[in-house]
Amino acid sequence: MQASRRAQPPVGSSTTSASAHGLHTVQKLRGAGIILACCAWACTAGADTLTGTLQSQIQLTAGCMIAGSSGAASGVNFGTLDFGTRPSTFTGTVQATASGGESVSGPTQLVCSPDVLGISIQVGPGNYAGLGGAIGAGTRAMRNGNTAAYIPYDVYRDSGHTQVYPLAAAIAGIAVPANGAAFPLPIYGQINKTDPTALPAGMYMDTLQVTVTY
Repeated sequence: MQASRRAQPPVGSSTTSASAHGLHTVQKLRGAGIILACCAWACTAGADTLTGTLQSQIQLTAGCMIAGSSGAASGVNFGTLDFGTRPSTFTGTVQATASGGESVSGPTQLVCSPDVLGISIQVGPGNYAGLGGAIGAGTRAMRNGNTAAYIPYDVYRDSGHTQVYPLAAAIAGIAVPANGAAFPLPIYGQINKTDPTALPAGMYMDTLQVTVTY
């Protein structure tokens, strides 16, 4: 009786399989090595630093402006001396404070840097200085449209109406807050109508040139 034989794999098949397995393992190791090398490179690159300083700065210049405005230095709107509404038969005094400067609601205020220790202000004569003297006191005057009707008035350095702004000169030495706080524009208007004669109804107006020097 012939002895049974165990089936043998084809010649060379075991060697081929082992070789393929080994090659796959080598490729995996190579891949892992590449990954490790990349990680090591990244870690080494990330460890480098660049240090130093960055300077911040701003230079401020001394100056004054209408509080709440953009800080324009020319063409400034100092507001309006609004004497309100009165009957054409009125007599007596009427006062006004500048308001609405640079379209900011409320009284016109100035604000100056603490470096500014004082200012001077010049208020021009307006368009009709010296007219309407028969109606009352005042070196300047407002006119009713294109008519010959005028109301004289004056502008003062103080709210007590004791120091009139000259027609062609500035008043110097006006103090400003040392802490840079806003303060009222020191220009105060007053009408003093002494003649009881009634005036034509209408809007009386004048325009004053104002210069603030600091």
